[in-house]
This record gives sequence, structure tokens and C-alpha cells, in this order.
Amino acid sequence: MANETVLLQELWRLQKTSPTVALLPTGDATTPDAVGVDFPVVLRYEGEWLLFYTAFDGQQRSIAVAASPDLQGWERRGVVLQRGVDGQFDAGGVMAAWILRHNDWDEPLPKLRRGMFWLAYSGAATPDASAAAIGLAFSPDLTHWRRFDANPILSARDGELWEKGSVGSPCLLERENLFWLFYVGRDDVPSVGLALSTDFLVWSRDLENPLLQSETGLLGRPFLVRQQRRWWMLFGDGEGLSVATSEDLRHWRLLDEPPLNFDGLHRPASPYLFWHGGKLWLFFAAERDGQQGIFCVAG
Repeated sequence: MANETVLLQELWRLQKTSPTVALLPTGDATTPDAVGVDFPVVLRYEGEWLLFYTAFDGQQRSIAVAASPDLQGWERRGVVLQRGVDGQFDAGGVMAAWILRHNDWDEPLPKLRRGMFWLAYSGAATPDASAAAIGLAFSPDLTHWRRFDANPILSARDGELWEKGSVGSPCLLERENLFWLFYVGRDDVPSVGLALSTDFLVWSRDLENPLLQSETGLLGRPFLVRQQRRWWMLFGDGEGLSVATSEDLRHWRLLDEPPLNFDGLHRPASPYLFWHGGKLWLFFAAERDGQQGIFCVAG
């Protein structure tokens, strides 16, 4: 993967690959993911692969996990983070988890900081409300999670005009001794924003905000990863998966290429990309036959 052109060729080649199912809704009303699954995050940990995702039972959203030895057959292991208690910013549901990981695309490994793994997520005050704030949770083992005492770390209430409606869909990175929190904010047009912190406690919105605005009226969770010296951002825009690149994480160039789409699937979103075993793996959420599922292409 020597340069941008080669990586783009690999990405677009994946469109010719038949998608495989990672997870579909169970259809069982007693399960947390009876109706929908969304927002995949795939990590290698202690000899197995973990797939974190947003589970929807028809009434509320929670964050669940599945495991696999080979990235193909996934075993559900249940909910790891439920909605908050009444009165909390996330009492209506939690969704769109992102786990702090190593930045390079061939290192889909979780990153420890302060002896813990860190998870950023969107929270809604009521089940029918849009995500209005972002919180953190931490864990020693990726299984038992505790909410950060300073939650929420970012909210629409204290945002700029362009993000007064909602903030959510976080993507959390560490670079140059700073934590970089990318997120989607909106009032009218959804856009990607950035906040920075040295300690998880105090977050400052970047002066360059918003970094990238939607051209279609839709903008899903951004996925960011580094390949050599270049940063890549993939996101769903309602028409497919679009790609932008940056040298410094602040100034982004949206590539003038048709969005990625896949046979038999509609509105792909929430991409998660990595290189493993000589293959490029792309997990994403999409609609098929009226259901929201999580799919994978690799090659």
C-alpha cells in the first residue's frame, strides 16, 4: 500500500466483493438486538476478535459485543453498556461506541491509557431523542465498563451554532500527547467537529470547526485511521461510503470519487477498516430487506 492511489484502488475493488453477514437482528423480542444492529467496532484482543456494536430492541439502544476467532463467525456475548439511570444525559439510550485504539490501519488493537481501555459513546436523554451529548466509559478488560465521572464530556448545549441541534457519533484518537475527539454535530447541516484534551476531563473545541460538512444532508459516524503519513476518513452520507484525506487531521480533502456501495445493500454507513492477514477488511452497517445489519467485505 505504497500510496493514496493504491489504497483507493483496493477500496474500490472491495465493491466487487460479495458482502458477508457479520450480525443481523435476532428478531427475538427478549434480546437486546431484536430489531437492529449498527456502528461496528472491530478489535483484536487476547487471541480473539471483538465486535462492539449498537443493539436496538425496538425501544432502547445499548452497546453489546460479539466475539470471533477468525472474523467470520460471530458469537454474541451480550450488553456491556446500558442506558443511564433517570436524570442522566444518557437515560434514553447509549449508542455509536468507539474504543481508543492504535492509529495505524494494520494495528486494530485497543490502546491502554491510565491502565484502562477507553470507550466514547453517544447518549440520548429519552429514547426518542437524538444524541445530544458524548460520554466516556473505561474498562480494565473490555468487558466490565464504568462510566466516567465527568460525563458528559461534550454536549450540544455548550456548542457552537452549527452543532446546537445534536452532537454524537464519536471517534477518539490519541496523537502528539493529545486526545482528539472527532464527532458529528448538527443544527441544520451535519458536519464533523473536533475537540481536544490532555486528560479526558477538559475538552476544547477546535478553532477550525467544523472540519467537514455534509454535501448530501446526511453524515454518519466518521472512521479515522492512519496509513503511512496520511490520515483517512470514511463516512456514510446516505448515498454510500465517502472518503476524505488529511495530512494534519484538521484540513480535509473530500475525494472526488463515487461513494462506495455494495450489491444488495442500501445506505451503507459506520465503516470500520483495517489491514490483517494480507487482506483489507471493511465492516459497515447497511440495510438489507428492510433490516439494519452489520456486513463485511474483505480482499
